[in-house]
Amino acid sequence: MCLKLNPINPNDFEVNNFKYIPISLIFTFIFSLQGCGGDEEPSLPPKDDKANAKEDTTIAPKKATPPEPEEEPEPEPIPDPNGVYLPTDEQSSGKPVYADGDGFYLWFNGLEWRISDKVGGGKSVAAGKAAIMDSWTNGGRVRHHPSEDYAKDATFRLAVAFQGSEDHVNAIRLFNQFVKKFPNDDLVADAHLSLGDLSVSGLKGDEKPSYEQISNSRMHYGKVRELTQKVNLIRDSYFNEGQLIENVAADPEGHVNHYLTLDANKNEELESTEYAATGLADKYPFSEANINGDKVVDWEELYEVTTISLYGSLETLFREFLEKFGDQQDSGASQATKKIGMACEKQGRPAEMLKLYHADIKKFGNDPGSVGVDEILKIYSEKYDHYDKLFGNTYKLLTIIKNPSQDIEFVYKDRKGSESTISGTVEEILKDRRKLLPWLGAEFKGMEQEVYDKMVRARTAVYSNDNTIREFDGLRKKYEKLVANFPNELSPASTFKRLFDEAESAGQTALALRMRAMLEKVGAPVSGTYVPNRGDFPNASPGVLVWMGKKLLAQNQTEDAIAAMERLVNMYGETGGEFLFDAHYVLGEASERERDHKAAANHYDQALANSSWHENAGSARIRMGRAYFEVGKTDRDKNSFERAASAFEQVRNDADMALELRAESSFMMGECLFAQRDSGGAAYYYMDTALNFPASVTWAEKSFLQAIRCFEQAGKGDEVTKVEKQYNSWSGKYK
Repeated sequence: MCLKLNPINPNDFEVNNFKYIPISLIFTFIFSLQGCGGDEEPSLPPKDDKANAKEDTTIAPKKATPPEPEEEPEPEPIPDPNGVYLPTDEQSSGKPVYADGDGFYLWFNGLEWRISDKVGGGKSVAAGKAAIMDSWTNGGRVRHHPSEDYAKDATFRLAVAFQGSEDHVNAIRLFNQFVKKFPNDDLVADAHLSLGDLSVSGLKGDEKPSYEQISNSRMHYGKVRELTQKVNLIRDSYFNEGQLIENVAADPEGHVNHYLTLDANKNEELESTEYAATGLADKYPFSEANINGDKVVDWEELYEVTTISLYGSLETLFREFLEKFGDQQDSGASQATKKIGMACEKQGRPAEMLKLYHADIKKFGNDPGSVGVDEILKIYSEKYDHYDKLFGNTYKLLTIIKNPSQDIEFVYKDRKGSESTISGTVEEILKDRRKLLPWLGAEFKGMEQEVYDKMVRARTAVYSNDNTIREFDGLRKKYEKLVANFPNELSPASTFKRLFDEAESAGQTALALRMRAMLEKVGAPVSGTYVPNRGDFPNASPGVLVWMGKKLLAQNQTEDAIAAMERLVNMYGETGGEFLFDAHYVLGEASERERDHKAAANHYDQALANSSWHENAGSARIRMGRAYFEVGKTDRDKNSFERAASAFEQVRNDADMALELRAESSFMMGECLFAQRDSGGAAYYYMDTALNFPASVTWAEKSFLQAIRCFEQAGKGDEVTKVEKQYNSWSGKYK
């Protein structure tokens, strides 16, 4: 095997219009290795059989059976020594030792330079002369650059190139080398920002970042804020760190496992002294963490308090951000407020969340470019309604059960839509599970699930068991306090009306438009008739433009609706977030009206590419499927049918989608094949729909009839008879 070390072409890397020379610098070497032939086994002299054999003239020599040829082991491939070699703190024979990111070292043995997997020995993969710039094995050459300025520039740019190509190991090595060698450079803050992102990169599948990785990442983000005054870098450090904390808080298993290792016995519970060592006790005393009072904080309790602690850190981080940048409209202040509100909610302070959101709407609501305000408005009503029911209906139930003789009467609607009136005293209803469950479902929607479960288990024990009585008395006091502290004055209808009146008086057109849209959404529209017009577009935020587009489309003003959505896409293409989904969704609907199915399919596709998690994603998929189906029928295009079937399949398999939409999607998968004259494949999906979605009367019936049609076309009389029997049986049950 011969080794060749080649110089690197300076034009190998190009990022953001900068040429990156993939060879640095002082103390940095890049090697390119090429094999130019295999190692040959040395030839051995032939054996002298005559010299070693004894003559036997009386017996003919037996023909020896040749031995089975041994399989030659495959030659081990010589590892590729290519890489960027950076100095370590070691020396060998008076010269520095260098290392790359793949476990190889470049070192001097007193006579020559070597690359091997161990300093002073190990498996050698390349060698060069004592003068490092002279020829290496088989005429290869190595470059290094003694200019300090060039070294600095090349190190950083090469690190960026490695980060862009997702070579996280080498990117981290080079950014760390840059920070170490050039601590006073202006780009050190940029390097720390990248190191913060890279610290939790490269995880596979469901792998979670460790406590050490998370802590290291947060350290680097903090360094950014410490070392620079550049607003964009500081803002990125806050939001990147915030997203990291939010992701970890959603599943803090790595933190919990770290805290448990602080216990020398490695139990899955911590006593008070062990809990104190976690650092959580500073904010959340042992008495608060030990919910069940058993003198230890177990795994579940530790998980809960860790979650709360992380959301507390998230709140602290973004409150610090608002202190610095809260008065700057383009700084992302509303997005920060949204994060703080979410953190408050997760810590059990939803009232504070609503107050924060209200203040932010009032402060930035007249700036149509503040997308964060629209994001807050989008969830304000939902959150208020959620907690109003959660606290109010839970407290209502806990109060009613105090009076067992109180008469109750309510109307209950079953799954088939049939209504029935149920009555009795509170105690009678608690005794009868068949009355209790409908009562809870009909009269206390949105109540606390934990209290619902306790009520179902306890039933009349709330009157007879002392422990149960005490437990429900404690719950009643808890929810009485929550109801008393909930800000009823911030109800969406009254809040938005008050803000609308103030905006109208002050001539704040953008805020007035926002409030007009929200009042209509919560069912308390402003009196009089309002028709959106293009003259209002400049004062319309992304959320308002979506509202306008939908209203214009409903009024058959398709051109104006399209103009509103195109303005949203053009003006907010980088910052519009989920409103870009809404824009493309409306554009898709407009294209459907104009029977431009290709354009409709494209818009739904773009909507999903922007926000596949959107609440209307399922609806967009089924509309996209219908559009591609129409394109397939018109153009006889197999690819369009396949794209339609793929969209329908995603809806069909989504358990969270409405039954009717899932059934329709399953039926349409059959239609895609039927349109391509594949009656056998179509019949499979029709029967699958009929048997798996029998409660969807419309689509089940269509599926039975289409399946019969397919089997008739195929001349399969037995199958026709079988399906007809199934259809008749289904009709008797569901029709």
